[in-house]
Amino acid sequence: MNVLTAIAGQFSPRYETRSAGAVVVIDVAGLDRLIGPPPVLAQELAAEAFGRGVTVHVAIARTQTAAVLLASARPGTTVAIEQDAAAAVAALPIATLGKLEARSQKFLLLTLHRWGLKTIGDVARLPAADFISRFGPAGRIWHALACGEDFGPLVPDRLEERFEASLDLDWPIEEIEPLAFVFTRLLEPLSLRLEARDRGVARLHTELRLVTKERHARCLELPAPMRDARTLRTLVVLDLESHPPAAAVDRVSITIDPTPGRIVQHALFTRPHPTPEQLATLVARLGAVMGQDRIGAPAAVDSYRPDDFAMRPFAIDHDQRRGRGERREDVEGKRSAGSALNVVAALRRFRRPIPARVAVERARPVRVTTDRAEIRGGVVRASAGPWRSSGHWWADEAGGAGRWDRDEWDVALADGAVYRVFQDRHTDRWFIEAIAD
Repeated sequence: MNVLTAIAGQFSPRYETRSAGAVVVIDVAGLDRLIGPPPVLAQELAAEAFGRGVTVHVAIARTQTAAVLLASARPGTTVAIEQDAAAAVAALPIATLGKLEARSQKFLLLTLHRWGLKTIGDVARLPAADFISRFGPAGRIWHALACGEDFGPLVPDRLEERFEASLDLDWPIEEIEPLAFVFTRLLEPLSLRLEARDRGVARLHTELRLVTKERHARCLELPAPMRDARTLRTLVVLDLESHPPAAAVDRVSITIDPTPGRIVQHALFTRPHPTPEQLATLVARLGAVMGQDRIGAPAAVDSYRPDDFAMRPFAIDHDQRRGRGERREDVEGKRSAGSALNVVAALRRFRRPIPARVAVERARPVRVTTDRAEIRGGVVRASAGPWRSSGHWWADEAGGAGRWDRDEWDVALADGAVYRVFQDRHTDRWFIEAIAD
């Protein structure tokens, strides 16, 4: 970042660098309410540059092109906000156009001088169609510049701002609790900078340099953008309690991957949900107590195994989750409109299949009994099946996690209960997997 961009950043976040950093165009819309009218703003820009030991030419006009032409031709400060762009630059010499558009500069300037044209206004008064047919694409650009027109919107520079902080400790720290004070000291100024830039934390990288010269690095993936220093400190401490360093720490470094701030629109007639900061802290505390692999939300996986699932991180963004299903009032509206909702039987799966004894006659189950008091069993009145399924047959016998090979049956007993039972073909044992509700 050079001096000009640093000065521009003090006044507005919307600025564009041109001509290899020699020209900076600033969007001053709305700055009159913060700094003052255009003449005051121009003086403040010049004073800021003078304080940094830089001499600049400042011009404020209705278009970017007019402002750059005026700043290139007139020293000091120029304010032409009351005039339209073409009138503001009409009196400038033609050579000023060459500072903005260098292509075909020598040929065009020579030709225009031969025509007896002296100022930019002389070029603007020429018929545009004839001028473009004479000079081609370069003529179109030069004629538009002479009229003070912009070829495109201002494209603000997007500087990569790094949010990082580090601290060398006077004495090595072995416990996690004293490190919490160090994290607070580092995260509070970072949180203020994030708030000033309307940014949140997407990832938080923590690096601890140990007295053994090794480095202990951790990365937190946050479920929602947040910038509260206390919440971030709690999450870092809980993560380190689950993954403590191997030796004492003599240097702490924190690096933040920023993301745009979170905009929350609360509903008027629904109860407010817990904040993402509260939920993230709760999930981190559960992970520290139970282990990260034992918490989460179940999710279906691409498998033919009936009870196969995976644990996914809890979703914190309530808006995304709310949009996945129908609203309650929509469902009620459908009912009132007369559209029948199909009610079907649902299988209530047992978390662990219940061992059972199944009598088989003519390759079909005829009686089911168990040792569970709530599952009485009885004579099979009707049955459907078998449905054979298997998978992961290539898994090793010793540690064949996920391997299955079974025949499934749906059986209706004499007492009216309907069960889904299956026979493990590998062990010849029977289980009750689910009951129909």
